[in-house]
Amino acid sequence: MAAMVKSEPLDSNSDSSPDQKRKKMKMTEPNDRMTVETALTRDGRFHDNVFIQTFTLVESESDQPRYVEMNVLVDCLDKQNFKMILEERNATQAPTAPPQAGSNLQKEDETNSIQLPMSNTSIETSAAGEPPKKQKHSVTVPDSAETLKILRHQFADFVKQMKKRYNKKKYSGVLSHLRGEFGKSTKGFSEVYTVKKLMELSDSVCMIVVEGVGQGTGFLLFDHYILTNAHLFIKDEIAYVDRNYQILAKVTATFNKENPNGSGVKVIEVKPEIIDFQLTDVKCGRHVDFAVLELQDVDTSTGLLCRSSPDPKTGRVCLIGHPGGGEKQMDFTTIIERERRGEAFRRETGKNDRMDMLINTSIEENREKYDMLMKPDSTEMTYDTCLFHGASGSPVFDESCQVISMHTGGFPYEHEGVKSVIEYAIPLFTILENFLIEMMNRNNVEILTKFTREALTGLHSRDLIYHFIRHLLEEWKPSFSAALTAVWETVKKNENHLKMKKHLRTWIISEKEVLEKIQKAGNEALKEFMSKNDLVKLSQTDDDDVWLSNRRLCCKYIQ
Repeated sequence: MAAMVKSEPLDSNSDSSPDQKRKKMKMTEPNDRMTVETALTRDGRFHDNVFIQTFTLVESESDQPRYVEMNVLVDCLDKQNFKMILEERNATQAPTAPPQAGSNLQKEDETNSIQLPMSNTSIETSAAGEPPKKQKHSVTVPDSAETLKILRHQFADFVKQMKKRYNKKKYSGVLSHLRGEFGKSTKGFSEVYTVKKLMELSDSVCMIVVEGVGQGTGFLLFDHYILTNAHLFIKDEIAYVDRNYQILAKVTATFNKENPNGSGVKVIEVKPEIIDFQLTDVKCGRHVDFAVLELQDVDTSTGLLCRSSPDPKTGRVCLIGHPGGGEKQMDFTTIIERERRGEAFRRETGKNDRMDMLINTSIEENREKYDMLMKPDSTEMTYDTCLFHGASGSPVFDESCQVISMHTGGFPYEHEGVKSVIEYAIPLFTILENFLIEMMNRNNVEILTKFTREALTGLHSRDLIYHFIRHLLEEWKPSFSAALTAVWETVKKNENHLKMKKHLRTWIISEKEVLEKIQKAGNEALKEFMSKNDLVKLSQTDDDDVWLSNRRLCCKYIQ
């Protein structure tokens, strides 16, 4: 609120006391070009803090209030009465004098107060048009020395406590940790556009119920195929999927389970034949835990395959799922980098003996997963989320609303409710690569065609198809012929097929082993495919410099 100070003409014969005179001002003997602010500054009876603020003068005796700005000349203001209105100084108004160097903090034994820098700054521009210079101003905090002594006395104990809490040897380590935690809390999916986009994409997320076995989350991947975790089909170490890929329990996918009153829910049954089911032991190398299901009816939601992307190593992520079989929920969290996972585990311990016992028990029961996450070459993503049981299979989105992984598990324990030490997700590209290879091995041309068509509409998923074709050529077997043809025929129908073709031709030239496979006896199908699609034979209109420079090398291997 603005402060109002009444000012009257100063009479030299007045009986007013010096204190009363300090509240009055006089406009006498003005210079020709003197402004109101200059006149007040030279007057010398106002505290310096007055000039750190913005103030205007209001003529007190006029019927209609007349405001006088500080840059007005004082020629016609002599002998008039004004009220002074004080406000905070705008950043564009300059102070009357800059602070003295070294005045921000005085020694305790020299003064009973300290000066703190003001948060607002002023900008001063020279007449010569030099770049503006920012100046900070100090404000005195009275009787602060005693408070300062108390804070310094308590600081040592505070540092000890922080070191113990965050398991740090030095205070600098505590500061680094706190900066990181603060950074997490100040970053996020705050843009309205991003949140709206996530809400739109959440329509593809559904609740998966395996009757009599378990419940989790899934999402529409492409066409009418759902991706979820394979461990949802495991109970008491028994898999409810046989060797012929038949599901031994009724499975449903529930979409739009968002409103607590149950309105708008859409339940779709899953076909009894599972498309893919991969659950590898951690000891076998790269850990995978996924299942691809086929819906009885085609859902109207958009598949998320075209929004798939390699996972980042840092940053914010968002999980969308059905924890506990309840309504769809979103949770925003931060990736815990691999080198900080040990710290994340330790941070949960040391609070009380019972919690330590429960946490250590959870780690021991999941020792293989713990060791997997702590490996230097671990590819899994870790974070801290409140989505526990029932959220397995949830898509994990990055800050660009790309699906980067699938939530898979954690290290749960019960203490005043279900909690978890840390949670992890398997990168989506790891899942998709394994899925494509399995479809290739089973020669499932229909699935490969549908997958490729959808993947080509996304930037990163398009690269996945490119590398899959390279994999087919590198690991070529005559049995791959149908899969390669199906994928490439789908690529040729896409508007970006010429760019992919160019990249493939350049890569084939640089791979001697691939060229030798084309030449090898028994690979006539591969040679025919290459020639038919102009991947190793130049056309007269091709202007690719790389191919022109390597034409002789190509001819050597195909003749």
